[in-house]
Amino acid sequence: MFLFIKKLKDRCISAKGNFGAYNFKKLLLLGGAFLFIIATYSVIRPLKTSVFLGLVGKDYQPYTKIITILILIPILFIYSKLVDKLKRHQVVYYFLTFYVVTIIITALVLMHPTIGLSNTATSPYRFFGWIFYVLIDLYSPLAVGTFWAFANSISDTEDAKNSYGKIVAVSRIGGIISPLLSWFLLKKINMTYTKSIPIILIVSAILLLFACLCIIKLKKSIPGYLLHGYEAVYQAEKQKEKEKKVSMIEGLKLMVTQPYVLGMFSLVYLYEAINVILDYQMQVQMSIETNNAIVGMSSFMFLYTASFNGLSLIFSAFGTSALLKKMGVFFCLFVMPISTILMMFGLLARPNLSTVVVIMVILRALHYGFNAPVREILYIPTSKDIKFKSKAWIESFGRTGSKVAGSMVNVFYSGTAYLILTRINALLIIGLSTIWTIITLFIGKKYDKVIRENKTIGEE
Repeated sequence: MFLFIKKLKDRCISAKGNFGAYNFKKLLLLGGAFLFIIATYSVIRPLKTSVFLGLVGKDYQPYTKIITILILIPILFIYSKLVDKLKRHQVVYYFLTFYVVTIIITALVLMHPTIGLSNTATSPYRFFGWIFYVLIDLYSPLAVGTFWAFANSISDTEDAKNSYGKIVAVSRIGGIISPLLSWFLLKKINMTYTKSIPIILIVSAILLLFACLCIIKLKKSIPGYLLHGYEAVYQAEKQKEKEKKVSMIEGLKLMVTQPYVLGMFSLVYLYEAINVILDYQMQVQMSIETNNAIVGMSSFMFLYTASFNGLSLIFSAFGTSALLKKMGVFFCLFVMPISTILMMFGLLARPNLSTVVVIMVILRALHYGFNAPVREILYIPTSKDIKFKSKAWIESFGRTGSKVAGSMVNVFYSGTAYLILTRINALLIIGLSTIWTIITLFIGKKYDKVIRENKTIGEE
């Protein structure tokens, strides 16, 4: 790892002198911040599932998405107001700090003898299980999404092609180590899970503080002119600040009225719908296999998370930047939907739990290691309102809305035999992936045209 960083540094400095040295520092600090953000996510996301199933029960998991949708609307209006009032890096600080406090409070509540993990009774009236699940469900749009909005606002298209794959590769190291250490603490250390799980949560909160420190260091050590990002957007934003302030609903308005932004919403929606259909199948079987025991489910989810993060590291380190340079953004956008279609043909041929698990590992690894950074590049030639406000609506409603739809599919077919259900889902996903491919064609062409003409989306 250190040899890789040294070679990368030497290449940056030899190619561009002091400019290259600053770019290397920027890459390293962004990668470090994202490493800690993902290290935390790779712990709290598995615990979100196992704690909810252990406290509330597997039959109620699909309904969490409906609750999340209702909570999202006021949260996103608050988010839009913060984006107007705060600078780009301050928005990142705000939400990372929010989750530091939230995770620590969660750890303390889980130690409570009645509300927490010591109470082994499963009931839909275990309200903290619902609260915990929804709060962690919002981590991706509010913490991960805000980080990428910030990264997109200080990067141009060439920076993104060269660095986004490397940033993701660095982050996956945290995504491998943190769940493996959590699994070791849970399974191999002589400590009850009612103590070990809160300890794991507190450590994950501390990691988020290090992410904040990386962003603070970046702002202090990188000259401002290297943090402009896509220059056409930077100049448009300077002019906009002088002219007017936008409304809190501007992000939603842009998402609905701009075909390009609505297309990006569709990309998120379709992937998440596909993911939740397969993920629920896997989680139900996991709950059955482990007798709904929190330790067993947490251990499975930690190992599953480490597995797809490990494969994601390979994709992002050796594939993303190289393919972006060689093929460009347009062709790279098609990798994910076409790969999904091919994997579903494999599921039709072998419709069993093992195949679902293997496909989920590959699908998540391909998404986090390749598809997500490629998709983030699409935001670079967009206005600040799209980068932050519309992106928050996209990430929140795109993910949660699709999860509601996917969950309703799971509820509708809940009594269907596993073999039949798997084949029905595979055919449904092939149909969704075909639509995904068609939308990708439009988005890719629009992106290439905007970059070629040095324009900004959202400032017309």
